[in-house]
Amino acid sequence: MLSRALTVVVALLLPSLAAAQTPDALAPARAAFVEALAAIPRGVVDANDSALLRSYPLYPYLEGERLEWQLARSPLPPDDAIGTFLTRDGDAPWTRDLRTAWLRKLADQGRWPEFLAYYVEARADTSLRCHAIVASIATGPTPALIAPGLAIWRTGSELPASCAPMIDWLTQQGVLGAAQVAERARLALEAGKLDVARMLIRQLPAPQRAPYELWVDVLSDPTRNLERGIVSGVEPRAAIDGFAKLARANPDDAAVVAARLEANCGRPCTMPSLQSPGSTGEMRREIALNLAWSRRPETVGMFRQVPEVALDERAHEWRVRAALWASDWPQAASWIAQMPPALAEQPRWRYWRGRVAEKLDRRDAASADYQRLSTENGYYSALASERLGRAYAPRAQVRPGDPAARQLIGDSPGFVRAREAWKIEQLPWARAEWNEATKNFDATHLLEAARVASAWGWHLQAVASSTRAEVFDDFDLLYPRPYAAELTGAAKRAKLPPEWVWGVLRQESLYDPRARSSANALGLLQLLPETARAVARRNGFDKPTEESLFDPSTNLLLGTTYLREQFETFGGRFVLVLGAYNAGPNAVRRWLPAQPLETDVWIENIPFNETRNYIQRIAWHSTVFGWEASGKPQRMKPWLTPISADLAPTGQLE
Repeated sequence: MLSRALTVVVALLLPSLAAAQTPDALAPARAAFVEALAAIPRGVVDANDSALLRSYPLYPYLEGERLEWQLARSPLPPDDAIGTFLTRDGDAPWTRDLRTAWLRKLADQGRWPEFLAYYVEARADTSLRCHAIVASIATGPTPALIAPGLAIWRTGSELPASCAPMIDWLTQQGVLGAAQVAERARLALEAGKLDVARMLIRQLPAPQRAPYELWVDVLSDPTRNLERGIVSGVEPRAAIDGFAKLARANPDDAAVVAARLEANCGRPCTMPSLQSPGSTGEMRREIALNLAWSRRPETVGMFRQVPEVALDERAHEWRVRAALWASDWPQAASWIAQMPPALAEQPRWRYWRGRVAEKLDRRDAASADYQRLSTENGYYSALASERLGRAYAPRAQVRPGDPAARQLIGDSPGFVRAREAWKIEQLPWARAEWNEATKNFDATHLLEAARVASAWGWHLQAVASSTRAEVFDDFDLLYPRPYAAELTGAAKRAKLPPEWVWGVLRQESLYDPRARSSANALGLLQLLPETARAVARRNGFDKPTEESLFDPSTNLLLGTTYLREQFETFGGRFVLVLGAYNAGPNAVRRWLPAQPLETDVWIENIPFNETRNYIQRIAWHSTVFGWEASGKPQRMKPWLTPISADLAPTGQLE
């Protein structure tokens, strides 16, 4: 589908194409294509196109967009032309949006033989899959349709309206009875989809509804209904899910409820909801987790009450974090030693094993963990090197390339179309072409494709393809520095190290100047328009428009200025700035400790996984960028200013 911002894109592209300094054989055809694409919303959909336009690699997309526009708006949809187009081009990327739109129209009109003729199962969503079964029923129902119909039925999520005729047919065949409805109600309850569960429960015979209604009551309002549900024998899964919800809302109330239930349960427990060996332990686990996320002083004590049988990966990790926060180093050492081996050998917990050993004056053990980590790549490796008193240099691996293979890849039709779509900022098309062209590539060819994307300047795709190839140490490829002049100037003006800004940029937008998040954060540094306008107002800059925030210079100026403002707000602690940039300033203030705390411990205890990972990744990215720019090993010390509720300036970067 055409972007709503297409008019703006065209206005931006046509002058740049006309003014291009580098010879570009496709530039005239590209300009004609962009102009023709922009004309479609005005109803210009005739096919009297020049040979130049027809020769452009993306011309089939123009044909598809024109047909889709006519299908949506014309009183006489061009059915024959659509059929010819889809037959000619099969499942090519440019046919997929049109095929989906046409199939929906055919289904709406009940034109089932035509629907089946053009249906592609691999591209179908649940709605189209239901339409396909209904179409097959209409053209000759067979028992073979029952299995795919039941596969669609078995979900805890709401099904689209297009599935209703299929469900009616399955019911008529006698394969959707009370047992199947109850099975799906359970799936909905396990997924927390209470509205779907209620709808399904109403379809059950009245005598069978009570246990599921009780489950709904427990999940919808555990404060009022959890104890009643457990006493009445609610499903064990419902009891634990309801208790987890209660503990999230108020761990103190949850502790009172747990104590009361345990006292009334008996030994052995006679309550069916709590008879499994780990049930009461799971209640304690949920209390402990929620205490940990609030950094409460009684957390370690509560985790000590959680039996081994009730520990999951979250509990293994968070009880160690709670011990670190409480400076209970012997307990942290014991709990790290009790982690499952695969978990304990992650870089995170190898680092903390070393840190705890250091705190317990087991210096040889600490040094051994640090030494091994410091020869690897990543945030914890850089921290380990700092603990050894050393600057850290990332471990780069240079892989020989194959220029001839790269040339063949870049010149292949799918890559040419991907490049052209990227150039005209039709990113869904570019991604579809790229994914189609690389779907059968092995790691070697994926890496060459990543180098092709990097050479174009499509760094987001270069990084994504390198990740698919499991290449994480080709830093020239993974850490380019486009917009260098704009970023360096903005960082200098804001008195921030450029490598810090590079780190934020890479994490926020992965170099895409036109990135737009689901929250409408825009551009390289993902600024909300209202935030950008407030920064501009406070600093005497021109008021930015949404479109201007896609300009690297504007976005970097406002973004670095905002980072500097936050840097001063949080007393020169960039770790807190990053936390505020991701989770908001109020969340960061809630997480501040009463007494000064070592920074690595504070970061490890951030309760939001996204924010914790965000800070750690930017610290790592910044380390790589600093090393690339200077050619020198980097120190982590500037990141490790102790954290406390006192936000007095640290004196950094004055």
